[in-house]
Amino acid sequence: MSRSLSNLNRRGFTLVELLVVIAIIATLIGLLLPAVQSAREAARRTGCSFNVRGLSQAVMVYESTKRRLPSATDRNETTSRAGSWAAANTASGYSWIFQVLAYMEEGAFYNNVSGNTNKFQFGPFSIGTTAAAGGAWSGQNFAGTHGSAVVISQLVCPSSSVGSTVDVDGNANGQLSYATEYGTFQGTIGGAKVAITNYKAMAGTHMLNSMPVSNGAIQFSPDQAVSSALSGTPWFATRAGISAGSVSDGMSKTVFIAETKERGYSSWIDGTSSWVVAYDPNLCVSPNPTLVNGVWNKTATAGSPIDRSALSVQPSVSPVVRYLPAASFGTRMAQGMAYGPGSDHQGGITMMAFGDTHVSQITGDVDANVLMSICSRNGQESATLTE
Repeated sequence: MSRSLSNLNRRGFTLVELLVVIAIIATLIGLLLPAVQSAREAARRTGCSFNVRGLSQAVMVYESTKRRLPSATDRNETTSRAGSWAAANTASGYSWIFQVLAYMEEGAFYNNVSGNTNKFQFGPFSIGTTAAAGGAWSGQNFAGTHGSAVVISQLVCPSSSVGSTVDVDGNANGQLSYATEYGTFQGTIGGAKVAITNYKAMAGTHMLNSMPVSNGAIQFSPDQAVSSALSGTPWFATRAGISAGSVSDGMSKTVFIAETKERGYSSWIDGTSSWVVAYDPNLCVSPNPTLVNGVWNKTATAGSPIDRSALSVQPSVSPVVRYLPAASFGTRMAQGMAYGPGSDHQGGITMMAFGDTHVSQITGDVDANVLMSICSRNGQESATLTE
């Protein structure tokens, strides 16, 4: 059989042609990949914004029901320790996040914790079967694991690089952000891991005398003091924070919730570590930042405006630098928080939710005075956030 003329004239690609085609495809991939990555990050930011806004909405529904805003912790704010289950006033309190669970479609979880802790008579890290053992978590078997180890997806930022549980052994890896207290606790509940939150309450502008100042909307301390007769007991009746009317700067101008990339002291259920402040705690030594004529200054007199905020803290191992050194919060944390407000989003964007539930994307180059102003609920500052 003879071959046709067309078959005789057919030939394949030359090596040069193949290389040219491959080069073109590689160039197109190189051009498209950043766009794809950018689109993915934009989607993650949208998801994160949805998370933090949902939390702020839950806070406001809580307020409309209780007529009070939640506080970062609900009891023993002057003595509680992170991850502590001791039957004493050093035990951790329930966080503001836990208090609003019933208003973010987690009512069943809230009720189950109530049932397993004798209506919150025992705390978030209670174990054992007697008060001497720190309380009772019935059978230590809530949904197959301890309640503090239940992961709530809405509390995890889609851009977070640390997973859904806290880091308890970062020291072994030369990291600063870890919490040995949670590691010790995990050993008592069969190795289940404490669940994380990437969102914390903005408790106030700065630290003062080893405590966050009480000028944030979701302040660290409940508004009702523990009576002296009960100051040494592990639990007191659940207490809330301030009234909405105390946010005199306006809901739309006051930050309630800030994103964080803290890996260690970030248990969502632990009120002891569920907050941040707007100013670098390392700078909170005498003199402390002071509001003078509507401007935050480094001293009590005008003329020395602050130039650093919590968003500018860069943790490091050598020299050791943490956002909140342990010494800055008494004995409540063994290591201290390595990170304050911040995130793993591209461009250094940190999500912050305001009292009217709108969310702003704030970057690390924000003016320090502006950040302090929007994180204070009652300062009547002159600076405002321009979006």
